[in-house]
Amino acid sequence: MRVANRPLAFILAAALLACSVVIIAEVIGFAAHHSPLLVPWATWHAWGSVTHWNALAVRLWAAVLMVIGLVLVALELKPGRVTRLPLRGADQATDTTLTQRGLARMLRTEAAGVDGISGATVRVRRRRARVTAASGARGRVAASAMTEPVTRALDARLADLELQHAPRLSVRVLPRRR
Repeated sequence: MRVANRPLAFILAAALLACSVVIIAEVIGFAAHHSPLLVPWATWHAWGSVTHWNALAVRLWAAVLMVIGLVLVALELKPGRVTRLPLRGADQATDTTLTQRGLARMLRTEAAGVDGISGATVRVRRRRARVTAASGARGRVAASAMTEPVTRALDARLADLELQHAPRLSVRVLPRRR
């Protein structure tokens, strides 16, 4: 849900701005010639003056709005995805973490540093890191021979980081495209 927060906040702000502009226009229109301009608020006012709080329409709308509000609150209370990986520290009082994006960058740089590898794409999750490296070699046999050096380099890098729970590494090396 947190991904949707910014667009929803923008939509809410735009709706509030539009409502404010309409209200200002209605106030000016009422002051100028005592009639509604854009919104039939006079009929709404007449309906509201004869309708009681315990009317069926009011109860239904209140229930619908409460359900929508409760759903939104429940979605916000749901914990977000884990995007930080804890590191082992010498001091128990200090918590150190590494973001999944940062680990992906480190692994991508390490894989690209292996001789014969021209680039890599890395996807890191809490329990798994998938590395797809592009080799300069032609053919699958030559590319698969590069899997072992890339895996060793990445394993060494993960060991140097001292993650509390290192993700399982999955390496695939693809041949150069023609």
